[in-house]
Amino acid sequence: MRETFVELGVIIKSVRHGDYDARLAIFTATGVKWFNLKGVYRPKAKFAGASGLFTVAEFSGNGSTITGINVLTAPYGLTGDLNRYYLACSIADALWHLEFVEQAPAALVAAINALTDLATTDQSCYPIFLAFFGTILQILGYDIDLTYDPAHLTHSQGKALVRQVVNAFMTNVDYQIQFCDMMY
Repeated sequence: MRETFVELGVIIKSVRHGDYDARLAIFTATGVKWFNLKGVYRPKAKFAGASGLFTVAEFSGNGSTITGINVLTAPYGLTGDLNRYYLACSIADALWHLEFVEQAPAALVAAINALTDLATTDQSCYPIFLAFFGTILQILGYDIDLTYDPAHLTHSQGKALVRQVVNAFMTNVDYQIQFCDMMY
């Protein structure tokens, strides 16, 4: 008998598998896991709207196959703003490369908070970016001093702080964050 599972997670990668199925990489409290989602590309598929990138949900199923998705935050608010979309991509990229499983629960909470804020608020994306990556750097054991007032953060200050965080990642972490020029 197949083992059943219920996992809270964020979809960080989706790969088409055959004509109608998908393989989803989901970041969970225990790291990145791959799951199968059957029939998602069929017309009127049950989970078509719930299986997009950056979806925060509770996934349930048997073995490695998802049979239920309870969406907590949908990424629909990200499609209208290129900066928000690329920030979500950078969050997914950071989660994909996070190798230390013991820090996964804290990284998952930080990602859920950031993606929820990106999708549901009109708040500037710079404070969201800075809060997420500042948290990830702290989780990984690196200290970065970001002094700013989120309520009065200007575009140029935001760009300078983003560069500071990116430089900290390039200096301290063994992979580079990929950003669109729109972020700068």
